[in-house]
Amino acid sequence: MARSTANTQAKPTTPAKAGAKAGGGKRRRSSGSAPVTLTVMVIVVLALTALPLCVLVLAGTLPTAVALVVDRHRRRYLARTVGAMNLAGVMPGALRMWEAGITFASLREVIENPYNWLIMYGAAAVGWVLYFCVPPVVAMVIEVKSDETRRRLEARAKALVEEWGDEVTGRKRDG
Repeated sequence: MARSTANTQAKPTTPAKAGAKAGGGKRRRSSGSAPVTLTVMVIVVLALTALPLCVLVLAGTLPTAVALVVDRHRRRYLARTVGAMNLAGVMPGALRMWEAGITFASLREVIENPYNWLIMYGAAAVGWVLYFCVPPVVAMVIEVKSDETRRRLEARAKALVEEWGDEVTGRKRDG
């Protein structure tokens, strides 16, 4: 297949673009590979040192993986909220395994108990609820406070006009 050379010629760059390419402009943010690399390293170390605990954590944090997939926000607020709550829900099972010794027998005891799954996935569900319910409540509180502030300032402005006259409004008179 022959390629056309008409579109492959180099276009001249402006000095501003050349400086940005040389590192003189704004720095680009990383694509988020550092947290992914850190997570993979932690999972590998955990798998090598405590495989039963790694199995529990991976199975228990599946809702966090789902949140990571569906979260399209640049800062990953959904994944952070669900992940924090999900990790909190995994901790009781992990602590039970720690107390009993990190063995496949203790893993079996933890994963056979449906209440442990309810705790792990229920905590993740609380994270989803927080993500979807808290922002509207906060917006409502901010709106109520701003309305109260507006009414208080309007009353204060009215009092100032009554005390000092229309000159304090800063409006020009017609005529």
